[in-house]
Amino acid sequence: MNLSKPTNNQPTPNNCQFCETELHHTFVDLGMSPPCESYRSLKQLNEVESFYPLHVYVCEKCFLVQLQEYISPENIFSDYAYFSSYSDSWLEHAKNYVDLVVETFQLNQESQVIEIASSDLICEKI
Repeated sequence: MNLSKPTNNQPTPNNCQFCETELHHTFVDLGMSPPCESYRSLKQLNEVESFYPLHVYVCEKCFLVQLQEYISPENIFSDYAYFSSYSDSWLEHAKNYVDLVVETFQLNQESQVIEIASSDLICEKI
């Protein structure tokens, strides 16, 4: 894995959201983007829209991949239109993937697995 250090013109984020290690390594830099699910009304089309960096870092200690928080989750997800739990094909894919991971890594009732990438909460014990 090739992790690049930020150049002088790139802001360095604070610390890892999980282990508090100072973040230095870029995972991917996708430039600037408006917040997800930021639907614009016809009136708003000629107004200035806020854009935020999608500069993603990876922690060198715990390997958590993360963005700096420029906007609060409440301002992003209060009127969120997509819920992965509504998609039968996605739920089937997720179940198949879990079955594969459980078998591959021989997980059991004593295993601890944390899934943090869902847009809505779906929890199930093994």
